[in-house]
This record gives sequence, C-alpha cells and structure tokens, in this order.
Amino acid sequence: MLSNKVSEIMVRDPIAVDASSAIAEVMELMAKKNIGRVLVVEGGVPVGIFTEKDVLKRVMNKKLDAAKTGIKKVMTSPVRSVGENTHIVEALGSMYKTKFRHLLVKELKGKIVGMISMRRILKLAVELGQGLKETQSVGSIMSSDPVTADAGQSVHDVIELMVEKDAGCVVVLSGGKPAGIFTERDLLKRVATRQIDARKTAVREVMTSPLVTLPHTALIGEVLEKMYERSFRHMVIMGPRQELAGLVSMRDVLKYAKALDVDERVRSTWKEVEEFWESEEQYTPG
Repeated sequence: MLSNKVSEIMVRDPIAVDASSAIAEVMELMAKKNIGRVLVVEGGVPVGIFTEKDVLKRVMNKKLDAAKTGIKKVMTSPVRSVGENTHIVEALGSMYKTKFRHLLVKELKGKIVGMISMRRILKLAVELGQGLKETQSVGSIMSSDPVTADAGQSVHDVIELMVEKDAGCVVVLSGGKPAGIFTERDLLKRVATRQIDARKTAVREVMTSPLVTLPHTALIGEVLEKMYERSFRHMVIMGPRQELAGLVSMRDVLKYAKALDVDERVRSTWKEVEEFWESEEQYTPG
C-alpha cells in the first residue's frame, strides 16, 4: 500500500500546454477535459503547473485579461517533483507539508514520466479500509467549521472569501440550511470560462445543487468511498437535526489511517506517515 512506489499509481503522460498559451485557452481545455490541472512546458521541458487553485487565486482574484495574458504569468512554479522510486508515504508527506494536490514524477535521468495526485491517494485510502472492522465515524476526521456563504451573495464576494480563508470550497446556505456547494471546479467551469458578471451574479446560480451529503454517523470508509465514486474532493456532513455538522476534504484523507488504527498493518503505515511528516530532514523546500 503506502510503502509501494509512486510509479505504481502515477498518471502517465499528463495533459500539457505550451507556456505561450493564453490563460483563457488553458481554462477552456481544463473545463472541456474536466481536469483540475495541466502541466506547463517550454521547449518540451516542464516549467510549471496550472491548477484550479491558480484559477481562484491568480486569475479570478486579479484584474487581468485572460484572453491576452500568457499562462506562464499565473502558473505555479517551480515544479514540485519526486523520483519514480519514491515511496507513496514520502509523496504523501510532501503533499501534506506543501498543501499541493499534485506532484510530478521523474525518472532517474530527470525526465518527467507522470504525475501523482490526491485522488490516487484517496483510492489507496479506500482500499486500505476495505475488509477492516471499522468503528469510527466521519466525525473523527472532518472539519467542524467549514466556510459558508449565503445563496444570495455575489460570486465575486464568495471568491474573495475563498481566497481569504484559503478554502477550496464554500458550503452555500439558504435560510440557514445547506443548499449547495461552490467549489474550485464550479469556478472553473461555470464562472471563469463563461461570460458572466461575478459582481452581479448570485452564487446560487453557479453552485452545485442538489447537495450530496452524508450523516455524521457514517463510517469513515463509507464517506471516502463515496467521495471516490463521485469524484468529489469535498463531502458535506449533516448533524442529527439535519444541520451542517462539518466537511470532509481531500486533506482529511491524510488522517484516515490514524482514525482507523485497528490493526498492526494500519498502525505501522500511519507511523511511517507521521514520522515522515515530523522529520524536517525529509523535506526540501522548492
């Protein structure tokens, strides 16, 4: 499982764009392919990565012309990468420390051969829990204070809120009750690539609805499996009176092994992860 090499679970030949491409062109490609990131190359060499997080923080939150501005100006750089023989647990630790959802994978000679993502890690977490006698509910890993916004708030204000809170999504409330969710993917597909006035458009018009939720009593494995099946990065959790109880996001997956902690296999795996996270010598910035 987590002691395996990243080369066993990486995505080969990730979609790439030239560094001279316009931001608008790249966002259209991402929306069409329904992907959250593209590799940016210059002369065939990776020079950066452009993600939905960049759309939120570097495009929609700035005053620039996406049709005339090059992707190189807003991409994330330098490119973060790990060797193809790196253990998954090490890649997991790097993701945790850097808050990156994607890492490039390079061969011994330095050539980029693939990409590893948090979605792949989620798949492993789901597999890790299969067959185990699980007793802990999702409350042990969820965030109990998710970012929320009223359905009548403007898309512009919600974008600013997401940037301020460093949030990948906002739970949208109507009459104080969860009515939908607005995510970075919604921002990409329903706002950034469409001609709408973010200041005059209410978030209810572009949020994902109806809202898919699970109860706070749901077991951790059940929640993560549902997230993987539905390709969700976030799952809204409801309380006993159908009130908003919390939110499970991709980073909460990193707590999964510790929350299970029911047999030696899981305990030893989590120990590896925990030791790696706490070891500064294992981490090199940049």
